[in-house]
This record gives sequence, C-alpha cells and structure tokens, in this order.
Amino acid sequence: MTSTINKDSERFRLEKIAADYQTQGYDVKVQPRPAELPDFLAGFKPDLIISGKGETIVFEVKTREELKNAPFTPALEAALNKQPGWRFELIIDGAGSEQRETLSADQIRASLDEATDLKQRNHPTAALLLLWSAIEGALRLLANRENVELESYAPEYVLKRLYSLGLLGREHYQTLDRAMHKRNQAAHGFQASVEPEDLVGISEVLSELLNEVEVKAS
Repeated sequence: MTSTINKDSERFRLEKIAADYQTQGYDVKVQPRPAELPDFLAGFKPDLIISGKGETIVFEVKTREELKNAPFTPALEAALNKQPGWRFELIIDGAGSEQRETLSADQIRASLDEATDLKQRNHPTAALLLLWSAIEGALRLLANRENVELESYAPEYVLKRLYSLGLLGREHYQTLDRAMHKRNQAAHGFQASVEPEDLVGISEVLSELLNEVEVKAS
C-alpha cells in the first residue's frame, strides 16, 4: 500500500510540474519511453524531460527512502553534465512535509551583506554561491507571502513558477536565470566565469525581492 501511495504522489507531482512547463511553451515528456531517449540516456529511466528556450532539463522524483537505493541518480547527472544544453534536477518527494523553516528577511539581508564583503575581498565565486542561497530563500519567502503552492524546491521550478504567475518581472527572471546556470557550474565543480556585473545584478534583484516581501508583510 505504501508503495502505491508513493507512486500516486510521484505521478501527481510530475503532472503538476509538467503542466506548469507546458503553459510556458516547453515540450514535455512524462516518463518517456526508451525510444524517446537520446543514445547517451540509454539504460536510464528519467521521470520527466522538458525542452525549450535553448535547454533541456531531466527531472528525477525520489523519496528519501528511494535515494538510499538509487544508483542511477548520480550516474544520470554525470551523463547529463557532459551534454551541452542538458542538465539534471532532483526532486525529493515528500520534502514539503519536513519541518524546514524559511529564512527571515533579516537573515537573508545578513547573507547579502556577507556576500558583498566576499565580493570586495575578491572572492567572486564564493559570493555567487552565497548570493544564490539567499535568492532561493527570498523566492520561497515571496511564494509563502503570496500563498503560492510549490510542488518542488528545485530552483529552476521555483523561478519559472513565480515568473509564470507574474511575481517576477522579465528582467529579474533573466538575471536570475543566468545566475543560476553559473551557480550550477560552480557548485558542481566546473569552471564558472563570475563577473562583477553578475554579482551586482543578483544583489540588486535580491534587494528588490526583500523590499517587496517586507512591504507585503507590513
């Protein structure tokens, strides 16, 4: 019975995410058949593939119990890292039921200040990683304030979800989308070209997000 419940929950989450991407014009394949996969994904069984706007994202939905016995997840990510324009997103089903407290606006501002200090001391990659962590916190805080249900905490999904609802402007979305790709490169051990203007742009978006959240909360 538990396995059936988990599969139903996984299917519901996949369909919800797929629907969100379809409304944005992406081509979506839920649990694609082997014949629909490129040669470099032969032998894998991804849960969801979305393509469009110059990129392809492969999603895997796992429970925490499944992650203990999921040898293909690291192998799948490694295979995708070798393919330009392809990337991997892991969604942990049931993560929303855990007691995880969203950072406050004050805590996020403290991260912004720390990132500014790192930038001034010529540590741009470290500043980028810290800024992105703060951005994710701010986006979740905005979603909470607007009563937006998030089916996943994957940053790609959260970013597109808030943009599709009009809670992020186009310029802010583009700035964060570029930053996310550089953050992913840096976080996964690849070289990332982090320019001063990148950090300035992210910092400005973060400050505006925090101001918006605080206005709505007052």
